[in-house]
Amino acid sequence: MKQTITFGLHLPLIRFNREAAHSREQILSFAKKAEYLGYDSLSVNDHIVFRNTSWLDAIITLSVVAAITSKIKVGTSILNIVVRNPVVCAKALTGIDILSSGRLFAGVGPGSYKGDYDVCGIGFEDRWKRFDEALQILNLLWEQENENDELDYNGHCYKFKKVVVAPRPFQKPHPPILIGSWGSSDASLRRVAKYGDGWMASAYNITPDKFKEKCKTLLAYRKDMGKDTTTFDKSLVSMLGYIDNNKEKTHKMAKDVLSPVLGRPADELQDLLLFGSIDECTKKIKAFLEAGVNSIHFWPVNNYIEQVEIFSKEIICAFK
Repeated sequence: MKQTITFGLHLPLIRFNREAAHSREQILSFAKKAEYLGYDSLSVNDHIVFRNTSWLDAIITLSVVAAITSKIKVGTSILNIVVRNPVVCAKALTGIDILSSGRLFAGVGPGSYKGDYDVCGIGFEDRWKRFDEALQILNLLWEQENENDELDYNGHCYKFKKVVVAPRPFQKPHPPILIGSWGSSDASLRRVAKYGDGWMASAYNITPDKFKEKCKTLLAYRKDMGKDTTTFDKSLVSMLGYIDNNKEKTHKMAKDVLSPVLGRPADELQDLLLFGSIDECTKKIKAFLEAGVNSIHFWPVNNYIEQVEIFSKEIICAFK
């Protein structure tokens, strides 16, 4: 059976190196272009603060994009449900699912940047136990049969009694919950298997060989838990890049634009991500497809509209 893959885009929420100011037109034109070109999804990444970058709020931006599109899926990749609070996140995501007529997917995680926790007054060292409880709460709120049911939760980090959280999401039983797992440790893979409808792996933290290995482990955990493995989503997010047949230009983008933001060597980022010629980038995607990835979320670091047009015309066509 032929393997298939879908392609989504990250919305340009971040101003790399403080380039041109954020604008309504930039976000709306990007979203409309993505839907026109037939991309499968648009998603937002989430930081409250992140080093020296300027970052639009994820939930607000996704709400605006959901309102001006009609077919393309919209989602988070990922939303930090720890610093934002799981009940507040469930409420906000439910609203987007309803107002988008069921086009939402919920990629969630605890994040990996200590600064987000510091400004929100939450201990970074507690993020994993908080995230476990946050996942339990999100599932509890979204899996209730009657939206008027009073719910209780008595965890170590979160507690509430007789809470009614309504309305229910548009999708039944709820939007897909996709769990971000950057390091892909054994504990994180078990968490994804237990609570998720899919896995979101970080493109700048994994290779095709490592993805294949971790995916095999993850699906084995799912099977042992008696959970479905056939419809389980396996996504690669934060696939940053700049596609151009000019090698000097793509290296400059990796070195001058992305490397300072992530604090990672440019050569390493160039090897892992979509910096390179059309042929080079196509081969990188094929390697991940063969490793089991069924969705890739591309994130151009500059010349956003031009890059999504190149990606659509020159690369996606190779996988039709």
